[in-house]
Amino acid sequence: MLIKLTEICSAGAFTTNQKFTLREILVNPEHVVMIREEQSMQKLNETGGISPGLDNNHRFSKLTINRGQTGTEIIVVGAPEIIEKQLNSSTQQLLRG
Repeated sequence: MLIKLTEICSAGAFTTNQKFTLREILVNPEHVVMIREEQSMQKLNETGGISPGLDNNHRFSKLTINRGQTGTEIIVVGAPEIIEKQLNSSTQQLLRG
């Protein structure tokens, strides 16, 4: 089962006036190998650098997703605890006796 999350994407080159966009993505929870808090995005959000519509109290997480030999890192909206609950809720299965 895939989980819908909101990713923060860079909308251009890495410069001092970098712009960001938000987009929905679907993630397979079985491929997430690490979740950690991304405080630099939180500080950027507090100054209004990400999106004018985002609440300043949002927290952000960086997910590392397994791709075989390498990993991909994405930044999503949500505290690590919240993201973990979302990922774990989809992997619960009914035990058959």
